[in-house]
Parts: sequence; structure tokens; C-alpha cells
Amino acid sequence: MRSENKISETIRLLKRHYWGNILFLALFFLLIVLGVISLFGDKQQVSVTLERYAIMIPIIAIPLLLKYFAHRIKKAARPVEITAAIEIYKKASYLRLYTLSAITLGHIILFDYSRNMNFFWFSVVLFVVFLFCSPSYEELKAMVEKEMNGEEQLEEKIEEETVFNAENDEKATGE
Repeated sequence: MRSENKISETIRLLKRHYWGNILFLALFFLLIVLGVISLFGDKQQVSVTLERYAIMIPIIAIPLLLKYFAHRIKKAARPVEITAAIEIYKKASYLRLYTLSAITLGHIILFDYSRNMNFFWFSVVLFVVFLFCSPSYEELKAMVEKEMNGEEQLEEKIEEETVFNAENDEKATGE
């Protein structure tokens, strides 16, 4: 029961970061799109090189971040104790969330700077990617349950070996 409370607290904390971050970025994006705020006076042209790199960064970063998170969670040495599992999950979640947020914020700022629609659409795509980054209670619990399942399987295996050895001993002694 104590481990479930720790998991729930951790997921609540991660969801606060997640929703707070998305709300800030969405509000900032809407204010810029609607022209309520502008960080730059006149709209400027963005060089082709900057535009290409700004487009290439999320194309590379999105799959890498999603894959890194999945790899980090799967790679955790088993059995995983609750505090170690929480620490691994939090670090991977924060890295994924704040890296995507920085990229999204960069595209929003570049859209405000140039009003180039490529930056607008990449910002929208990045908001869609956030849907795949929601913290999951089930994922974190699965990391910890594997520890419990592993211990249970080990106990069952020891019991089976004990019963098998006892049966063999009985056969050997002729009882």
C-alpha cells in the first residue's frame, strides 16, 4: 500500500508539471497567434539555414526523445525497488517533457519573429506530440510490479525445487 501511495504522489507531481507546461505553452501560443502580445516589433525574414535547422531539430528530436524514454524505462535493472523506479521515471519524464517544451517554445518564438507558417505548423505538431508524453501510473507501477513478480517467481521456483528434491530423496531411500 505504501508503494502505491509513492507512485500516486509521483504521478500527480509529474502531471502537474505536464499540464502546467502545456497550459503555459498553449496560452503563450494563442496570445502570439491572435496578436495580443508580440515579442518583436516588425516581422523579419528568417534565413533559409535557420529555418532548415529549426525544422530539422524537431524531426530528429521527437523520435529520439520518445525512444530514449521507452529505452530508459525498459533498461532499468530488474528487480527495481520503488525509490529507484520513481527516480528513473521522473528523470526520464522531465527530460522528455522539458526538451519538447524548449523546442516548442523556440518554434513559437520563431513564429512570432517571422510569422512563417512552417513554425506555426511545427508548433501544432509539437502540441500533438505532447499527447504521447502524459505520465502514466500503469507504466511506473509495472516497473515496480516486475520486482514483486520476480520475487514471487523466485519463491515458487525454490518451492518447486524443494518438492522435487524431496520426491527424489524418497525414491532414493525406497520409502
